[in-house]
Amino acid sequence: MGMRQRRGFSLIELLVVIFILGVGLASISALFVSGIVSSRKAQRISTANNMARQQMERLRSGGFSACVADDWAFPSARGYTVVTSNPDGTGQVTFQVPQLPSGVGTVDIAYYDSGVGIYPNLKDITITIDWAGGTPMEGTIVLRNFLANHP
Repeated sequence: MGMRQRRGFSLIELLVVIFILGVGLASISALFVSGIVSSRKAQRISTANNMARQQMERLRSGGFSACVADDWAFPSARGYTVVTSNPDGTGQVTFQVPQLPSGVGTVDIAYYDSGVGIYPNLKDITITIDWAGGTPMEGTIVLRNFLANHP
């Protein structure tokens, strides 16, 4: 009796190949999902950063005396809510960031406190933007700047 010629693959061989392909495709799909999440998070960080910079430039362009936490500088008709407004112009203002899911911005205006004393000619401006979107997509950025009164 002679040897038989084999013309195909056995069931075991096919199952092994299918398993290996399945593992490979699952790994590649996980990379795609990770790439999409990273891209969306980067887009949200960029949007938040641009919004914070716009708010900072708006305050800086008004100058030292116009940088106050009140209804004149932050009108409610433009979407601002004055949370605290002190007689010296310091305080906190919030605003919505509709480009981000549950996006909220906060502007804090205070005089610079060095720990030794407060400088009345130097304002400390902090802009914070928070957004939601689940653990991998939520985030916060903080932009801080000083505005000096040049006599």
